[in-house]
Amino acid sequence: MHSYLSRTIFGIAFLAALNSAGASADAFTDFNNPITFVAQQRIVYAAIAANESEREHGLMFRQTLAENQGMLFVYPDQTQRAVWMKNTLLALDVVFLTGDGRIAGLLKNLQPCPRDPCRIYDSRVAARYILELPAGFIEKHAIQVGQTVALP
Repeated sequence: MHSYLSRTIFGIAFLAALNSAGASADAFTDFNNPITFVAQQRIVYAAIAANESEREHGLMFRQTLAENQGMLFVYPDQTQRAVWMKNTLLALDVVFLTGDGRIAGLLKNLQPCPRDPCRIYDSRVAARYILELPAGFIEKHAIQVGQTVALP
């Protein structure tokens, strides 16, 4: 009981801190950065998660995501990356991108993880960016490793 209460209080404090941060809270709802899958000439509009706090929160607790929306996680370096679906309510496709916008890896239809332990999905390749999209996007638009993406 004490552990549950502590986690609940921490969660409320975390969300309150995000809400009072102004610009940080807006990053989670501003899907206004166009990203183009060059081969398909398909544009998606992404929110940007550019700092540690934004990357940790990602798409957690989000209940909807339009077919042409996603979140771009920006890192300062290119190395192997990992994602998990903790507190993510939506199934997602994940695209791992190199610094020059080349698709280096794909993960399809990652399912939500409502409680621990949650599986960690490894990129298995070096990536500088992670793009999370609604599940089914990769299949529907024939996205493939080696293709390029024009980033904002």
